[in-house]
Amino acid sequence: MTPDTSNLSIREAKQSDAAALIAHLKALVAEPGINIPLAPDEVTMTVDQEKAILADFETSPRAIMFVADSGDDGIVGELSIKAISSRKAVQHVATLGMSVKHGWRGKGIGRQLMAAALEWAPTAGIKRIELYVYERNEPAIELYKSFGFEIEGKRRQFIREGDAYLDDYVMARLL
Repeated sequence: MTPDTSNLSIREAKQSDAAALIAHLKALVAEPGINIPLAPDEVTMTVDQEKAILADFETSPRAIMFVADSGDDGIVGELSIKAISSRKAVQHVATLGMSVKHGWRGKGIGRQLMAAALEWAPTAGIKRIELYVYERNEPAIELYKSFGFEIEGKRRQFIREGDAYLDDYVMARLL
C-alpha cells in the first residue's frame, strides 16, 4: 500500500508529540541496516524527557524541530536543526539531523523538511549548516547535495555496526 501524502503537513514539533517521536525513533532503530548510529536497546528516553527536549526547542531562538505529520499515520518524519554554541566565534553554525519512516521515504518528505529548515535557518542567524551521513546512505547524500550541501570530510570507521566499522561523511552548506 502506497502512503497517502495528500494530508501531509510540515509543522513545528510540540511537546504533545513526545510519545509519537519516541515511537518513531524506536521504529527506525528496529529497521535492519538503518543509517542511525543507535541500537534498539539504547532508546530509553521517557515521554517526560522527550517533552523537556521539545520544550527547549520551543523556547530556543536558535533551534527548531519540524515534524512531517501525515494525519492518520501520525508523525512519519522529523528534522532538528540547532546552533552548536552560543559562543560568538561559532554561533552562526548549526547541526542538522533528519529521519523519515520506512515506507514513506522517496515521497518528497525529506525534501519538504529540508526546505522548511533552510527557510528557518537565516531567521536564527545561521550561516553554516552541518550534517553527518553514513557513506552508504546514497539517497540521503543525493538529497543533501540537491540542496547545496557539499562533502567536506570523511570520518573513517566512525560508526560501529555489530562487528563492522562504517565511515560517514561530514557535509555542510553555507547560507
